[in-house]
Amino acid sequence: MTSNQRIWAVFFAAVGLTAISSAAYLSIAGISDESIRVCLRLSARIAFLVILVIFIARPLQQIFTTPATARLLKNRRLLGVAFAGIQTAHLALIFYRADQVPDSNINAMDNLPGVITYLVIYLMLITSFDTPARAIGRKAWKALHKIGLYFVFGVFLQTQLPRSLDDLAQANWWVLAMIAIAIVIRLTAFFAKNRPRAQPQ
Repeated sequence: MTSNQRIWAVFFAAVGLTAISSAAYLSIAGISDESIRVCLRLSARIAFLVILVIFIARPLQQIFTTPATARLLKNRRLLGVAFAGIQTAHLALIFYRADQVPDSNINAMDNLPGVITYLVIYLMLITSFDTPARAIGRKAWKALHKIGLYFVFGVFLQTQLPRSLDDLAQANWWVLAMIAIAIVIRLTAFFAKNRPRAQPQ
């Protein structure tokens, strides 16, 4: 299987699994605003876990340097493709909710951060294929995927953080704990990499 074929396979597998699991839940729970919201929340949480793993893949390899962390880093691009697939199914659920729920509507200008986020996600997905990656060059590819990773992570982080003290009771503490762990891992790797080396005697 070629690199491009693996990308397509992972992408459609992620879309399909998310869509099938959402359809199965909706067939059991019934189609309503709340049940669609459950599917949206679940797909968003799974996507966030995937982006967390991508976010810490290189720092983990820098800290531990094990075969497992090396394999994780090697497959980071495919994880990103899976993330794009989950987010594609998530976007389809958003449109489905707009169609099923009378009071729900989609306005691109009112959801500009979301629109930009999806543009970044799809730019990263397109340049995961061999020909677009070669077309933009190695330096531009690295810049796009590095900036894109931080941007998407930041957007997801903003959606998970409590906006006020009143929101603390509804905060997802396990998600916040994983965010904290991911940030600690990256900081540990950063300081380890930039630690002054002892001069030979």
